Amino acid sequence: MLQDKSCKVRIIAIIQARLTNTRLPKKILALIGDKTLIEHCVRNTRKSLWVDDVVVASPHYIPVYFDAHRFIGNEEDVLDRYYQCAKEFQGDVIVRITSDCPFIDPDIIDEAVEFYFRTDHEFSRFAPIDGLDVEVFSFKLLEEAWKKAKDPEDREHVTPYMIRKTKLSVDTLADLKKARRWYGLHK
Repeated sequence: MLQDKSCKVRIIAIIQARLTNTRLPKKILALIGDKTLIEHCVRNTRKSLWVDDVVVASPHYIPVYFDAHRFIGNEEDVLDRYYQCAKEFQGDVIVRITSDCPFIDPDIIDEAVEFYFRTDHEFSRFAPIDGLDVEVFSFKLLEEAWKKAKDPEDREHVTPYMIRKTKLSVDTLADLKKARRWYGLHK
């Protein structure tokens, strides 16, 4: 059964942003039409039917107006930035979006959230095309990753730990054992 929004689950979209990109510095401030990339991203995310609030999480102040909360956190440890932001804005379910995706589609966000609730899985990822990618995960899983992830790659890219923990494909003996346990519970 699909989660009813009245069940007091708070869903927040966290859009990670920075101005220090090495390939195209300050790209989120670049204009597409009369709006910056970050403005397009926030505007499209706000159209989601499931998202209760939108927060732009950055390691520094972004000098442009957009209709979202702002959170300033760690530049190198993006996992810490996400965790601290989700904690401050009291998200039960987190929708992860990157600020360099001006074409993010609210219907894909909603589809990802609905899949997350329909499967009762702690993590879901929808990426039909690069630039439309959305990840949805529980605060509980985010907190676990924040506490346990030690690899610099895990800290910089937010979800690798979660992906490894929740993957259903079978590549190793440990994966096979997990799949057998999971399959036995979900016939």
